[in-house]
Amino acid sequence: MSTQLYAAIREDSKYFYQNPPQLPFPVTITNTTDAYRVLGNGDDYRLDDVYLFVKAGQTYRPINN
Repeated sequence: MSTQLYAAIREDSKYFYQNPPQLPFPVTITNTTDAYRVLGNGDDYRLDDVYLFVKAGQTYRPINN
């Protein structure tokens, strides 16, 4: 069974305006040669630009800070 990852754009990211504050969206992590490894919300993000979560019931649990 795989775990679905979610992300919310960090407040200090230049991409913050693209998503309602702290609204997690589904993402995948890719193995790429550039820094933009997080795919979701119709765009690519660096790990430094997002908070990552897993969903447990109706709660999103952070896995990075």
